[in-house]
Amino acid sequence: MGMLTIVGFFFTAAALLFMIVAFASPYWVESFEEFKGTFVKLGLWEFCFNDYTFYKDYNGKRYLGCFYVFSPEIRPIWEWVSPPWFVSVQVMVSASLLFIFLVSVCLILYSFKLFPKHFEFAVLLGTGAAMGFCVIIILIALIVFGVYKEDRLWIPRPDMNLLSWSYGLCCMSGWFCLFASVCLLLAGKDKKNERYAAKPNNYM
Repeated sequence: MGMLTIVGFFFTAAALLFMIVAFASPYWVESFEEFKGTFVKLGLWEFCFNDYTFYKDYNGKRYLGCFYVFSPEIRPIWEWVSPPWFVSVQVMVSASLLFIFLVSVCLILYSFKLFPKHFEFAVLLGTGAAMGFCVIIILIALIVFGVYKEDRLWIPRPDMNLLSWSYGLCCMSGWFCLFASVCLLLAGKDKKNERYAAKPNNYM
C-alpha cells in the first residue's frame, strides 16, 4: 500500500474508534456539577435524571437514575425525550458509524489484496467518497443537536447544561473522516493514473 492509503487507513480507524465511543457513551449533554437539577446527563441512547417528574405526566411518576431510551420505564415520556429531530440525529450518527465500519472492512480487505488488481483504484475512490459522505451527515447531526440542545421544551434548564465529551468525540470523528476521505481519494486518483499510465506497455 502507498503512504496515502496507509494514512487514510489510520484516519479511518481513528474515526471508527471515536464514533463507537461517542455512539455508546451517555455524555452528549451534561448538567453542570454544581447545579443540582433534575437532569443529569444524556447520550443518544440513555437519559439520566435526578428525581425528575414530567409536567404532562398526570401519574406524577418520578425518574431517578439512568434509563435506556427504549426502556419500558421511560415509555410515558418517550415522545418528549425523543422528538423527531433527536431521532434524526440518532439515525444520522448510526448511518455514519455503519459507513465508517464498512469502509474499514473494505480497507482491511484491500490491505490483504483481496480485490482484483484492476478494481483497486475504484475501491479507494469509493471508500474516499463514503468517508466524505460521513463528513456531511456527521456535520448535519452535530449542528442539529447543538442547536436543539438549547430547546427549553426538551431538557429542563438548558442554560445549566453543556455539550460534553461524547459530542466532542463525534466531532473529532468527523474530522478524521474528512482527513481519511482526502487521503483515500488522492490515493485512488494516483492508483488510477498508474493503471492507465501502464496500459500502453501491455501492447508493446
